[in-house]
Amino acid sequence: MKKLIICIAAAIAMTACGPKERTIDFPAVEAATTTSIIIEKVELTDSITTLHMRGYNHPGYWINVVPETHLTADGKTYEMVGTERCEPNVYMWMPADGDSSFVLKFKPLPLDTKKFDFIEGYVEGAWRLIGVDLTGKPATAYEKGLPKHIRTTPESKTDIPGFIYDMGETRINVHLLGYDSSLGTDADIYINSIFGSQEEYGVKIDPETGTGSISFQQYGTTSGFIAFGDFVAGTFRIAPGETVDLYCDLNYTDYLAATRNRTEKPAMPVKALYSDGSIYDCINNLPLDKGMSDLNIYSFYTAISDYSLSADEYTDQIIEGYHKVVKSLESMDCHPAAKSLAIADAKLTCIYGLTFADYFREDMYRQAHNKSYDEPIDFKPDPITGKQIDRVTDMFDLTDPLLMISEESNMLMEVNCQSDDPEKYGIVRYLRRAAIGISLAEGGQLTDEMLAEMREWDEPFFFRMCEEMQKRALEAMETGNDLIQKTPGVPVEKLFEAIIAPHKGKVVLVDFWNTWCSPCRSAIKHNEPYKTTELSSDDLVWIYIANETSPMGKYLQMIPDIKGLHYRLNDEQWRYICDDFKIDGIPSYVLVKKDGSYALSNEFRDHELMIKTIKEHL
Repeated sequence: MKKLIICIAAAIAMTACGPKERTIDFPAVEAATTTSIIIEKVELTDSITTLHMRGYNHPGYWINVVPETHLTADGKTYEMVGTERCEPNVYMWMPADGDSSFVLKFKPLPLDTKKFDFIEGYVEGAWRLIGVDLTGKPATAYEKGLPKHIRTTPESKTDIPGFIYDMGETRINVHLLGYDSSLGTDADIYINSIFGSQEEYGVKIDPETGTGSISFQQYGTTSGFIAFGDFVAGTFRIAPGETVDLYCDLNYTDYLAATRNRTEKPAMPVKALYSDGSIYDCINNLPLDKGMSDLNIYSFYTAISDYSLSADEYTDQIIEGYHKVVKSLESMDCHPAAKSLAIADAKLTCIYGLTFADYFREDMYRQAHNKSYDEPIDFKPDPITGKQIDRVTDMFDLTDPLLMISEESNMLMEVNCQSDDPEKYGIVRYLRRAAIGISLAEGGQLTDEMLAEMREWDEPFFFRMCEEMQKRALEAMETGNDLIQKTPGVPVEKLFEAIIAPHKGKVVLVDFWNTWCSPCRSAIKHNEPYKTTELSSDDLVWIYIANETSPMGKYLQMIPDIKGLHYRLNDEQWRYICDDFKIDGIPSYVLVKKDGSYALSNEFRDHELMIKTIKEHL
C-alpha cells in the first residue's frame, strides 16, 4: 500500500513540474498547397496555441484569412479564436516589399502534440499546411519517392538539346511527393508554346497514390509548369511524343521557409519539380542556385524610371543594363548549363524590354502623374523603331538554338526582322507568320495558297503543324455546329434580352469569354464541377457568350466540355453588349435573377462568392 501511495505522489509531482508551454521556431512542414504563407513560430500553452505567420505576395495584392481556419491534430479540431494584425474575411494588403506578418490564435493543442495540420477551409484554393512538425525535425532535402538518378544534373552535362521540330501525342504522369488527400485532388498543368499561346490541362489526382496523368497533342518543344492550389512548381521543358514523369515536391515550402529565415540556411538547396523521361531532363533537373534565383534578369528595363528618355537613350540604358546582368551571370559559380540558359533568357528579355518600351514609358508617366488607365494623357514617348530593335538584335546570334527553348522564347516573335541578310535571323523569320497561320488553321481558314507557301519554307515543321491543326478544326466544324445556339435576329439593343427571354423565372448566369483567354478557360474549368454537385438545378441556366475572335475550329473543339448554352456573336453585337454593360475585360459575368432583373456581376471573378450568391438566388 505504501509503495502505491509513493508512485501516485511521484506522478502528481511530475505533472505539477511538467512544461506549461512550448515554443517551436520554423517548424518543418510535410506538404502545403501554398507558398504565400509560412509559420515562423508556434507557441503552445495550456490555454492557447499561437501561430506567428509570415505572408508573401506581390505588392498591391492581398491575403485573406477566413474565419473557418482551424488546426487538426490526432483526429480533433481546434478552432481559431483570435488574430493580431489581421481580421478574418478582411483583405490584408501587401506592403511595398510584399512581406507581411500576422498572428493567429487557436484553442490549445495538447502540450505533447507532435504534429498538426493547418486548414484554412475545404473550399477550392484554401491554404493547407499538412504535417506541421513540433518535434524539432529539420526540413528534408529530398522527399521520399523522388528517384535518386534525377536529383541533379552532372556538372559535365553541358550539351543542351535544341528545339524539336516535330509533333505528337505527349503523356505527362504527375507524382505529388508528400501528398495527403486532405490537400485536394485537382492540379493543373500549363503548357506554353513558342508561338505565345498557353493551354491549361486539369489533372485529377488519385487520393490514394497522389498521382494523375494527362495526354495532349504537342507541336514542337514546349515549356510548362504545375499548379496545385496556389503552389506553383518550377518550369519544365518537354519534346512532342514523350512520356514524362513529373515529380512535384510539396515539401518545397520547407525550403522556402528556411531561405526566408535570415538566421537559418538550408543544408542543401532543393527544387519543387523534377522530370524523368524527357530529353530535357538535363536542364529540368538542374540544381537550384540561390545566387542566380536572387538575380532579377528583368532588371535592365524594370529599373528604368525616366519616361522622358528618347528612343536612343532608352535603348542605351537597356543595353547597359543587359551587359550588367550578363556580367553578373558569368561571374556566378553555378552549373554551366543553368548559366547558358539564363543568358539566353536575358537576351530575349532585352528584346522584350525594348519592343514594349513605349508601353512601359507610358505606364511610368501614369504612375508619376497619378493617372488611371481610363484617363487620356497628352504624353507620347519618342517611339522605338526598327533602328533601335536592330541595335539590340545585332548584339545576338539569333540562330542560337538555346533561344528557341528559353523560358522567354515566345519573345522571338517580337523581333523586327529588317536585315537584308535572311541567314541572320534563321528560323525566327517564320515564327510570326507561323503564329498567324496557327490562328487561321484553328478556324479552318487556311487557303491552299497559304499552305503551298508554307510548304516552301526551309523548315517543313511549320507547314505540317498548321496542316494538322486545320484538319482537326475542320473535323470539329463538320460535327459540332449544332452545339452553337442560333443568335436571335433582333436589333443589337434588344439582343441580350432576347437571349435570356426563354429562361424567364430561372436564375441565369451569363459568362463572357473567348477561347484565347486563359483566365476565362481557367474560370470555366473551376466552375464546371459545380454544375453536377452544389449548383445542380433545373432553375439555373448557364449561358456562354464568345465572339468571332475565337477561331471556329478551336471553339467547336472546346465547347462540348462546357455544359450550357453557347452563343457566338459578331463584332457589332459583341461591342454593343460590352459597351452597354461597361465590360472592362473577360471573363465577365451577368447575373439574371428569377424576376428578370440583371446586372454586371464581375465580383463573381471571386468564384467562391459566385457559388454562394447563386445558391442564395436559387
